[in-house]
Amino acid sequence: MSLWRKIRGRLFGESDEATSEEALRGADDRATAARAEPRREPARADVDEASAELAQLARVGAPDGPSEEQAILLLRKARGTVREAEAAARVLEAAEDYAVPEAVRLACADILAARGDEKGALDALANASSTPALLLAADLNASLGQLPRALGTIERVLARNIDTPGARERHTRWRAALGAAPGPARRLDEATVVTDAGARAPFRLLREVARGGAGTVYEAEDELLGRRLAFKVYHRRGRDREHLEREARLADRMRGPGVIRVLDADPDEGWLALEWIPRGSVRDVLARGDLAALVPIDRWALPLARALARLHAGGFVHADVKPANVLLRDTGEPLLGDFGIARPLGARGEGGSAGYVSPERIAGRSSDPRDDVYGYGRVLEDVLHRLGERGIAMEEAARWRAIADVCIGPDDRRPANGAELVGRLPTARAKVS
Repeated sequence: MSLWRKIRGRLFGESDEATSEEALRGADDRATAARAEPRREPARADVDEASAELAQLARVGAPDGPSEEQAILLLRKARGTVREAEAAARVLEAAEDYAVPEAVRLACADILAARGDEKGALDALANASSTPALLLAADLNASLGQLPRALGTIERVLARNIDTPGARERHTRWRAALGAAPGPARRLDEATVVTDAGARAPFRLLREVARGGAGTVYEAEDELLGRRLAFKVYHRRGRDREHLEREARLADRMRGPGVIRVLDADPDEGWLALEWIPRGSVRDVLARGDLAALVPIDRWALPLARALARLHAGGFVHADVKPANVLLRDTGEPLLGDFGIARPLGARGEGGSAGYVSPERIAGRSSDPRDDVYGYGRVLEDVLHRLGERGIAMEEAARWRAIADVCIGPDDRRPANGAELVGRLPTARAKVS
């Protein structure tokens, strides 16, 4: 059974248990009954009930409207009837005025997709972030020929769970269609090479703390100065010299608020020494479940946006904004790390992490600050998703969700750079309830 068939079964009560023979026999029985009975006009009571149900769907999300479960039941009832198009239209109408639950919008989108209205279905899924909704949105974008956006959407799914059924197959197929080199999507923390860093390290290595496509990071000790530091070893010693030098020089050039400090470097041996951040990255915090460190959101999201604004004003694009590259010196002091693929504005960009690369960059656009704004929105989305999973409610969650949606949404509505992003951010502190 396909994934979408399962989703339709859950939302609309469809079953795969009936065989084709049984379905045909049922159709014959209904046809015989229809010939035997005289045609009847719909009873006035039935018409009134249908009108009342459609009116309820137009109030989904309103305080006096139907619940999520009731709305899905009404859509299920309308599906396959002459009223299904109007039922879907009423949900879209409600979404203009109210916060319609995502499960209801997904049910509506599924109806529209089945009717061949891909654009209408995408409208219903606007700003959706659940895995089933992202899968459907990816398929709809691919059907409309918007492969960069389809690929960017499926990478959001893979970044959340690389084993999502069908996601890797879509990723491989769409990358090939765009002319990218074939290859499986890797986990974001998966190393490509195991290094022998210990033999060349000028510091005492204590433990490995992170692995990525470019290198491995260790917690280390500078025994001479008696301090802890992060020791990053590139996988390809010598061959990654340009990458390493770019990371070290740009981090040093942009040193100041919001940028991690580089303490030492050896391009020949292929390593960097960086300041040690005990709390780790946003990804580490999410993995540990230490979500209290991320609320209120504006405590770290505002200074992170300011760091991007400073980088963009300096003429550079980070090009790899993701939870693993946002470190937390303190809960109110985020730091951008890993400038290895950063580029000057307008330069040709390469690399990036699946799930955090904008569709426009996937399509081949040169380095643009809006790509970092997209990554910023994805970081927000990941944090909000985990907070929602844990049932942590905040007064400002809806406002930050709206910011994430704008950052991830259509390019022409996205803030043009970090400075414009800062100007759009909510400033009131969120409160944990």
